[in-house]
Amino acid sequence: MSSQEELAMLSDAERIPQEQKMESAAAQIYAIQAGIELGKKRGKKLMFAKSTMAVMTAAVLIAGLLFFNPSQWLPQQASTSIESSDWGMLEPFKKLAESDVDALTLESAIRNDYVQIINKSAEKNGYKITLNAVIADENKIMLLYTGTTSDGQEIYNVNSVWLTDAVTGQSIVDKNGNRSGMGSHAEDSIYTWLGKTIYPLDKNKAFPKEVVANFQIASVDPGMLAKPKTGTNLADMRYSDRLKVSFAIDPKFWEQKTEIVVINKPFMIDGHEVNLSQVELSPLSIVVKFTLSEALKTDWEIRNEIFEKTPSTLISQVGKQKVENKSIGGSGSEDGFISNFSSNVLDHPKSIRLKLDTGPDREKEEYIDILKK
Repeated sequence: MSSQEELAMLSDAERIPQEQKMESAAAQIYAIQAGIELGKKRGKKLMFAKSTMAVMTAAVLIAGLLFFNPSQWLPQQASTSIESSDWGMLEPFKKLAESDVDALTLESAIRNDYVQIINKSAEKNGYKITLNAVIADENKIMLLYTGTTSDGQEIYNVNSVWLTDAVTGQSIVDKNGNRSGMGSHAEDSIYTWLGKTIYPLDKNKAFPKEVVANFQIASVDPGMLAKPKTGTNLADMRYSDRLKVSFAIDPKFWEQKTEIVVINKPFMIDGHEVNLSQVELSPLSIVVKFTLSEALKTDWEIRNEIFEKTPSTLISQVGKQKVENKSIGGSGSEDGFISNFSSNVLDHPKSIRLKLDTGPDREKEEYIDILKK
């Protein structure tokens, strides 16, 4: 097997982000099946330990929970700025943001009025979906939505979301990109679900003007949600018909171009040189790209060790405030690694720096300038 094939497999495996919350068990099953098929085709024998563990974890989840409810395991990361800010019509989504590793991105978009309020609904047979808002840039699209049930059905989650171009009928999603989603029950309600889904856009296609969001809601019979084994038995689940909401996407999202900053600054991880090659800045993400020497590119054991210790924090200066932009995912690339960070680009930070923690390579914290105005 060639090193190119191994690199391709590495990239496929590492598409499972470090902190990504898969929106449903169906998405987890898709990820595992896709990985298995790609593995068969490319004869992959080696992969990063992190990607192996991510796939194994997903498999364990499916074995024990046919239908993963993300609100059960979401990390609590309450933000004082979120609590004190005014989100207007999107106020209910503060509860979701408090458990969101990428809350900074959503908060920044709302603060800068970089949001398209939709508030359109589709309803059938006691199930209702409302697409509350959309946020996008040329790389990603984010949906905020609310699912509700009636007739006593207790909502389990919104287990499926599709996006298609209303004109062509084709998916607008990059099938090879990282997909993420999360959700939780609304405050004091087992009949309302708040959800957020982010899809990468297919850059090979023109930006869509009209989009169809296609949802499905999963629920259980009255009293079932509180039972510990709910979600382990397929027969317990009830499903809505596909609920479709069409909308014209605001062209302002396509006006915000990605800024590419070439850095080429080397630093050390465990005595090995890693190069911070470039950074992509956009409203919904900050993408940091690292490259390795030719010798390290095919040394899988060392690559894995380096990847585990890749810097995970950016420090941005917004006015007089220092903000931590946390890593929300990572992947392998042909030349090294790619790390995705929360974005506050819309806040026009005066500076952005990559934080290098103390350790064997440095006695004190160091920083690499990415942006300085």
